[in-house]
Amino acid sequence: MNSDGNALIIPVALPEELETLRLQGDPAARQLPAHITVHFPFADEPKSKVVNAELKKLVGRIESFSIQFDSLGHFDMPDEVIYYLKVLIIPELVSLFHTIWNKFPAYPPYEGKHDTIIPHITLARYPRPIPEERVKQLEDAVSRNRDGLRWDISEVEWINVQRGVPGCRILGSFPLKKKKS
Repeated sequence: MNSDGNALIIPVALPEELETLRLQGDPAARQLPAHITVHFPFADEPKSKVVNAELKKLVGRIESFSIQFDSLGHFDMPDEVIYYLKVLIIPELVSLFHTIWNKFPAYPPYEGKHDTIIPHITLARYPRPIPEERVKQLEDAVSRNRDGLRWDISEVEWINVQRGVPGCRILGSFPLKKKKS
């Protein structure tokens, strides 16, 4: 996510080495925690009790689940390359995304600009030309930390990001239903 506005995210904790590389390589990392974007842009009415109530109900019906790293990928953009951790797409994650997207059709994900949404955690944005050692450093760090790239997903956060304002404001936190033992 690289713009001002509201978003729904799944916060995740990265191993220290990868978080350090993220902070060095992604300008947005100082504003946003490591995360998987569920919906952006989202609900431009941050004080809306209706949206909060709907999210609480929707997300609360979805059972918590676990996700894991699938591969290191990249998006080729005109002026930069964005490197990311792709997460394994599982039915629970797809269900969470589609449940929210379908409930709030007035806010199409990424303003409808992408036919396919790739669940991912951004690690770095490198302007072209990219020094090979930067990519090798990311690849090596991901390889060393592969076993730590699994996450138990138990909440979705509604956040607001404003360019030039440090950090993000959490507008709401919505727990998923606890998994039955």
